[in-house]
Amino acid sequence: MHAWRIAKRQYALDRQGTGARLSGARWNSPDVAAIYAGLTPEIAALEKLVHTGDILPADLVLVEMNLPDDPKLYQRYTQADLPPGWDDLPSSTVATQIGDKFLLDCIHLGLIIPSAVMPEANNIVLNPSHAAFSSVTMAITRLFEFDSRLR
Repeated sequence: MHAWRIAKRQYALDRQGTGARLSGARWNSPDVAAIYAGLTPEIAALEKLVHTGDILPADLVLVEMNLPDDPKLYQRYTQADLPPGWDDLPSSTVATQIGDKFLLDCIHLGLIIPSAVMPEANNIVLNPSHAAFSSVTMAITRLFEFDSRLR
């Protein structure tokens, strides 16, 4: 399975989930490590765009992640599986509770969930503490720049 990240070069290959651990995000509280990615490069770009704000960073890279193909390593939720409020903006205590339980239980490597930006697309939250995370590889594929028409 492949997943994709768009990140600043200095953080792109972080295997500790540092950014999410420091600030928290939709599916994790602060002090709970997680690594966020999209299951396609397109949703990774859209997610980065909505979380970037008015200034589009110039030092971004596209990262391809190779994940184990064993379906038992992943917990999957569809829109229908999730309770109301999971996609509240700007954040969701419902989603954070689900994600924290997933991460702290450490049963699965990845949590596959719909994107709050585009629910027809899927993101994945990886647990860097899971034993199978050692088999995950990450590589910078190329520099990433948003289309100049977005500036």
